[in-house]
Amino acid sequence: MKKIEDFLIHPEFIRWVKQPDKELEAYWDQWRKANPKQLPHMLLAREILLRAAFDHEEPPADTKEEVLQEILKERRKGRRGGLKLAEIEGSNRTGFFWYGLGQMTRVAAILTVSLVFGWILVPVFQVNRELQLVQVEEINVQKNTERGEKMQLTLGDGTKVWLNSSSEVYFPEKFAGERRLVKLKGEAYFDVVHDSLRPFIVQTDDLMTTVLGTSFNVNTKESGRTKISLVSGKVNVSSRSGQVSLAPGEMLNYDNISASFYVSGFDVSQVLGWKDGVLRFHRASLRDVKEGLEDWYGVEINLKNARGIHWQFSGEYPQQMLEEVLESMSYIKDFDYQINDKTVTLTF
Repeated sequence: MKKIEDFLIHPEFIRWVKQPDKELEAYWDQWRKANPKQLPHMLLAREILLRAAFDHEEPPADTKEEVLQEILKERRKGRRGGLKLAEIEGSNRTGFFWYGLGQMTRVAAILTVSLVFGWILVPVFQVNRELQLVQVEEINVQKNTERGEKMQLTLGDGTKVWLNSSSEVYFPEKFAGERRLVKLKGEAYFDVVHDSLRPFIVQTDDLMTTVLGTSFNVNTKESGRTKISLVSGKVNVSSRSGQVSLAPGEMLNYDNISASFYVSGFDVSQVLGWKDGVLRFHRASLRDVKEGLEDWYGVEINLKNARGIHWQFSGEYPQQMLEEVLESMSYIKDFDYQINDKTVTLTF
């Protein structure tokens, strides 16, 4: 297959686009890898099939009238005694063949030509319209959250994104081309829709995380560090220092300054607690707790008499108000608190 049209008339390709299954996914994924130069035509053909609903329009309304006039015309000729021998001999071979046909045969021929044009030209015009739609300039969208705010999004391909507080995601309104690229600052959880032809890529400062269909968390909120935690599927993470593949349950810890990384396991509840509305601390310092509360509730926390205090605090607070969290902490760590609108004071 060398042209878009070859894909558009290929029954297995059409079935794969309209009613995909594992067998078809595997076949066309292998075909794509074996024929990388055909990927642009393949993508465009699939886009057309997904968007287009070819209505097989009836021939123009005046076709019947034309056919009837032809029949009457032939009948009038018949009444005048038919064609003269000289006229037959003077006509070309094409004309002789046409008039040599029976009346009903000629009518059938006219109807056939009309139907052929109705079935061919309409889809051609439709394809042209679809090609124009595919080539429309990409519209980009930017979504961001403030401190104390979280957001859930559904991208154009059906991929779901949970955006944590103080984060920003940048993506096209509708994915086009050979990849699905999203740019992220902060933290987000992605549940990616599988697409064997177009990998899904999350770009952070120095890393490109590539997947086909999976769920994972990307966290760049800690200054100078990026953490990518894979929940399901498989991802490839590339940087200027190399490339690594992650399996479910593995987390990439990347140092943006030294461009070094290591892979470790992770606690899903700890990493994804924010997505489920659960605030968690694990052996956190006073500074970590302060910054965590500020980011979670969108407040400013002032510390009094905190010099020399060292914490290794662990706690879990599902869907709780700030006052409830501080009340619980104050019993454990012995401090007083005061909440004044968006300002909180902790006194030790």
